[in-house]
Amino acid sequence: MIYKESKEKLLKENLIKRCPIDHRGILNLVKRAYIDIKTAKRNLDEDEECAFNYAYNAMLRSGLALMFSEGFRPDIKDKHLTVVRFVGSILGDEFKKLINDYDFMRKKRNRFIYEPDIPCSIKEAKDALKTAEEFVDKIYKLIREKLPQKEFNFRK
Repeated sequence: MIYKESKEKLLKENLIKRCPIDHRGILNLVKRAYIDIKTAKRNLDEDEECAFNYAYNAMLRSGLALMFSEGFRPDIKDKHLTVVRFVGSILGDEFKKLINDYDFMRKKRNRFIYEPDIPCSIKEAKDALKTAEEFVDKIYKLIREKLPQKEFNFRK
């Protein structure tokens, strides 16, 4: 499900708040997202659920970095869903499939936590990793364009 909305709608629903742009925080989230992807790859053959979770975490962190780069942060309620909705409002229809995959991963990860007998297949873990890599790279590119400071040019 693609979320058709704007930052203004999310503000009106009290799901996001304005915040000062913290370049160091944004950079740390993006760097950590790439570390999460590496960790997911290392765990792929050992623990599919762990790999899936790290892939999801990479997406969450990069989504937060995008929010912060726009001067927003999620409020208390439904933080993970708010990040999905916010990123969807920025990326738009061109990245509809990517946002839908991210939202699916959010729901699946939630099920892992609250329904522990739900399995994660190797295919799901590999697909999650592929989606995370595409998503994080896209977010990093957007942030680099928006905030082209030298410190945002790091090796992945």
